[in-house]
Formats: sequence, structure tokens, C-alpha cells
Amino acid sequence: MTASETWNCIENCGACCKLSPTDREDAIAALSENDQKLFFSMVGEDGWCLFYNKQRRKCNIYSTRPYFCNIKSLIKLFDKSPTEFDMFAIKCCKQHIKDIYGSRSNEMKRFIKSIRRKHCYND
Repeated sequence: MTASETWNCIENCGACCKLSPTDREDAIAALSENDQKLFFSMVGEDGWCLFYNKQRRKCNIYSTRPYFCNIKSLIKLFDKSPTEFDMFAIKCCKQHIKDIYGSRSNEMKRFIKSIRRKHCYND
């Protein structure tokens, strides 16, 4: 990551909606017991969030999603400073996109292109 990279969420990706608990152990451990129960209740048999519409690649509860589904919550959950946010969020997104779609996928290409531009946070 370079200093000019700014985290940005790309549409029609949904990599963060793959909630498979074996891939999210650190995030789950950072949640309270009640939030862990909510998290586990959201995981479908295939590991995807029950509220993620795979055909449209959109969250069905985006405006009312739990706080831990908002990437900006990573700052508090993982005790990161605001200045560490971009680097940490970019690393997380790249890992999820790579794991789900592949390192040469269109999603990864679009994500890399989006973080190299200056953006306002839109999450």
C-alpha cells in the first residue's frame, strides 16, 4: 500500500459478506458475546450472510446492518487509530477479495483501481 491509497468500497463485490466463521476468527473474537450470537445467526449454511443477495450482489439490510458489518467499525474492534484505517481496511478487503474471487479477478482489479484514487468515505 502506498500513502496515496485510500480505502473505498466497490459496488457489486460482497466479499465482506462471506461470513464463514473459520475465516473470521479474529473478528469474531473481538465482538462481545451478544454480537457473536448475532454474527453466528447471520451465517448461512454456505458461509454467506443470510441478508446478502447473491444475485444482485447487494445487502438486503444495508441501512440497518449491525455495526460490525460497517468497515469503519474495524477501527474500534481492532483498536486501530484513524490514521491506520486505510491501510488496515485495504489489507482486509484485498484478503477477502483474493480468497473469494481470486487475486486476478475483476473485483480485485476494480478494488485496486478504486483505492488509488482520492475518495470520500462512502460507507
